[in-house]
Amino acid sequence: MTAAALQQRALAAGIEVSWTDAQGQRRTLSADTIDALLQVLDPHPAPDHPMMRVVIAGTPLGMADPPREAFSLDTRRPVALSQDAQGRRHAPDHPGHYLLDLRSREEHLAVVPSRCFGVDDLAPRDNGRAWGVSAQVYGLRRSDDGGLGDNQAVAAVGRHVAAAGGDAVALSPLHASAPPDANFSPYSPSHRAWLDTLQIAPAQVAGTDALHDALEHSGQAQAWVRNERAPLIDWPAQDTMRHLAWASLVDRWGQRPDVRSMFEAFMRRVGDELYPHALFAAHQRLARTRGESVDWRSWEAGWADSQGALVRDFAQRHAAAIERECFLQWLAAQCWEQTQTQLLGAGQRIGLTWDLATGFDPGGSEAWQHRGLVLEGAHIGAPPDAFNPDGQDWGLATHAPHSLQSSGYAPVRTLLDRMMTRGGGLRIDHILGWARLWLVPTGMSPRDGGYVRYPLHDLLGLLALASWQHRCLVIGEDLGTVPADLRKTLASRGVYGMDVLQFMRDSRGSFMPPSRWRAQAVAMSSTHDLPPLAGWRAGTDLAALARVHSWDSRGQTEALQRRHADMVKLDHLLDRFPANSSGHAALRVVAESAAPLALFPLEDVLDEREQPNVPGTTSSQYPNWRRRLNWRVPKLDATLRWVAGHRRGRVHG
Repeated sequence: MTAAALQQRALAAGIEVSWTDAQGQRRTLSADTIDALLQVLDPHPAPDHPMMRVVIAGTPLGMADPPREAFSLDTRRPVALSQDAQGRRHAPDHPGHYLLDLRSREEHLAVVPSRCFGVDDLAPRDNGRAWGVSAQVYGLRRSDDGGLGDNQAVAAVGRHVAAAGGDAVALSPLHASAPPDANFSPYSPSHRAWLDTLQIAPAQVAGTDALHDALEHSGQAQAWVRNERAPLIDWPAQDTMRHLAWASLVDRWGQRPDVRSMFEAFMRRVGDELYPHALFAAHQRLARTRGESVDWRSWEAGWADSQGALVRDFAQRHAAAIERECFLQWLAAQCWEQTQTQLLGAGQRIGLTWDLATGFDPGGSEAWQHRGLVLEGAHIGAPPDAFNPDGQDWGLATHAPHSLQSSGYAPVRTLLDRMMTRGGGLRIDHILGWARLWLVPTGMSPRDGGYVRYPLHDLLGLLALASWQHRCLVIGEDLGTVPADLRKTLASRGVYGMDVLQFMRDSRGSFMPPSRWRAQAVAMSSTHDLPPLAGWRAGTDLAALARVHSWDSRGQTEALQRRHADMVKLDHLLDRFPANSSGHAALRVVAESAAPLALFPLEDVLDEREQPNVPGTTSSQYPNWRRRLNWRVPKLDATLRWVAGHRRGRVHG
């Protein structure tokens, strides 16, 4: 095949043959990369006809011969389609799901709003612009938490935020995970539609007596106290302790008639969707207990067929374990539902803001259930940039773009519905992947990956529809190598970007005043992948990187010099924002930005130095996702009041 023919085939498959890197240089994929990506994509051909047509309400359908009416799946009634002077049929004015009868076939029509639900659509407040905090849930502290943050600790933080006039608590990802090992990451979930069952406080639903009864009968009372004193989270130990305690809670408190009645009502609503995940999670638990792999690709061959005899036999022999997994999902849902109710009751307008991970564990539940839709032979990653010159392979699986279209976007629609019912906001990690994903073929370097396009228009439309159905605002992490005009497209569809203080610079590298920050973005002082403000100033991230990458003295000196130059530039801006410390001045800049929503990481609010995660490091190099916050209520309240006071003021130039 000639080079030109190979490139034409690549373009037809959705591969970006050429692209612009983070330094603005034009790059072209090698023939080897194109060939490898084609092998990954070939099992997922484009559908002959769209299974779902996504159209903004009231706009032309864009069909050569559309029908005169649509059948509403929401009202169960036919709806006439209007026609304009050019003879074009238009979508209904009311967003929702419809069926079009095209004689030879039916087509699903999703009629969507032009934009997502936003801050301006919230109930108005005298102090104007919204704000809140972001929290690594596992790192929060409260009395009698067993050494792991949970929804009850989130509720406590949320009450302090509400008392100061804040509106939101943004969470670290809380997706269902495999039994964790030492390298646990919340961004490598087993199934994104279901909940983590470790970071919950069962006592909030069952009562303290029921929890301590379960701890005693499971033999975990001493471990509960011991783990609470640990400076860092031991994920495998937490999993073992909580699995035994939770099982005892289910077997004892969970058998009460009133509890069973609520659980059974839950199962009538979601049982058909939940059961496959619960079955899979039960087998993962059994595999971990036996010291075997929790990756389904290492299990007996029969597990590749979810309807096969091997899976049916497991379901019959382990019915109690499967029901226990279902019960824990009900319990987790109850815990977080109560937390959201408490935050709204305390005066917050948004409450919980959930975090949607980019992909999922290729050996986990989501990959197993959606086998026909998942790309095999490649992982999600990122191209080389200034922070990662070798690129990144995140080891995550994703759906094939054409198979998503063939399914009518069923996994995405289910996922959005599940997550948006739980709070007032949703942060989408790496939303750049909704336009294109950097895929790294197995056995190749992240440098040798390539971009594959995704149906951005359809995905944003379905996102807007779900956003309004649940009155849930949407934040998209738009950091990294951003395609041209993507931020403009996201803003036009009501998706907030992220303006992070460290990156808010002009073409000369000077820090921009808050009046120049985007009005269609969320303002933040830092993120989980960056050092907190105090740590950035102290260079704790540079010290960690120097240890991990064995920098020589020259490398360390150059890094410190660059950091000092950056601090001088930041201080030039902060001098215009008087405060009793550089940290408070930086928070003031974020608070006075033009952004409709500002989120302040608790690490910055509490003046912490260590960052939650250092990208590109392992658990043996840095305690990623294991740090617990030093809880100081007076400092928390004082800083929240400071933030609130400046968030109420006018935007400062």
